[in-house]
Amino acid sequence: MLFALAGCGMRVSPHKLSWQSPYKPLSSLEEGDIVHLPTGVKVTKEQLVNMLSAARIVYVGETHDNMNAHKVQLDILKALTERHPDKIAVGMEMLRRPSQEVADQWTSGELAEKEFVRTWVKDWSNDFPYYRAILEHVRDHHIPLLALRAPDEWLERVKKPGPVDDSQDSQEKLPDMDIEDPYHRAHTKAIFDKHPTQKETFEEFYKVQVLWDESMAASITEYLLSEPGQDKQLVVFAGAQHVEYGFGIPRRVFRRVPLPYAIVLPTAIHISAEKHHKVMRVTLPEIPLVPGDFAWMVTYQDLEDEKVYLGVMIRETEDGVTVLKTIEGSIAEKAGVQENDIVTSFDGEAIETTFDLTYLISLKKPGDQGVIDILRDEQPLRFEVTFQASDHHP
Repeated sequence: MLFALAGCGMRVSPHKLSWQSPYKPLSSLEEGDIVHLPTGVKVTKEQLVNMLSAARIVYVGETHDNMNAHKVQLDILKALTERHPDKIAVGMEMLRRPSQEVADQWTSGELAEKEFVRTWVKDWSNDFPYYRAILEHVRDHHIPLLALRAPDEWLERVKKPGPVDDSQDSQEKLPDMDIEDPYHRAHTKAIFDKHPTQKETFEEFYKVQVLWDESMAASITEYLLSEPGQDKQLVVFAGAQHVEYGFGIPRRVFRRVPLPYAIVLPTAIHISAEKHHKVMRVTLPEIPLVPGDFAWMVTYQDLEDEKVYLGVMIRETEDGVTVLKTIEGSIAEKAGVQENDIVTSFDGEAIETTFDLTYLISLKKPGDQGVIDILRDEQPLRFEVTFQASDHHP
């Protein structure tokens, strides 16, 4: 299992059978198999959906960069939407609570994709293609979308040494935090020990991880107890480490409001040899808990082969979006783009921020063409490029 400690939260890449059923070795299963973990009994997708329909909250874990895990999430969302039209809501780890207004605008169809992705990148990362189909389904069916995660200001407050101070009137009170769960603590400690940082102690790190989960639990509880959420079934998409064994988000929600829930874990049964570098082997402690209710077996597939890069380093300056460096061998260098060029447009769309350029490039596939306009010594120049998959950024 690979755990990367990114920013304030743990990012996870491919789970390789890190959990098991007490009755059936998951290594005996094939892609597409769905197993009820407590009993080891295989079920069909229809049977799975029947059982999920009885839960008020459905947690579907994910490996953030596994497209097949996201396909499972979309399959479940579509099936539940069909079963319960207008009764489904979706909560996502990737959006911070202050972005709720943006999430509402997306759901109502008021917001263009580019503007939604601008918030997505700020809140999470430049990985929207993994989630596009899910979010298009949410928008097209006007499904309420909840921004679950803590704002950065909350995280900064718990990073400070000593007890958290909520006394200032100007500060929003932080959610109640349970830092005594022995299994969650031991699990997180094993990961931290494998990837220690020099900037913080484990206790400081652990408080941030707990707040990450408690903030999402608080957001879920607030919605389900609200008038708009009181008749909704909530489908939660979050990293697997936030839902596995129940000690991340699920137990913290149940502590606040005891409602029936189910946990589905898309589980990678095969990772190709060229992707093994993404797997960091962590010796996890024995956890006397069932990892979840269901494991849905998938293969691991990222989108790296579909990404394209122009091959420039850019920055916003007084003059505009400025090229700091062209990467040797990149399509930008081959086309003639140079250091200090000012990018003015791409495919006819004005470039005013670095995001404008990176977003337009993210829409390209290998083999696609593009036209980049620049100013060099106040003289306009135009270059045509043909994109190809490479290691150059952005």
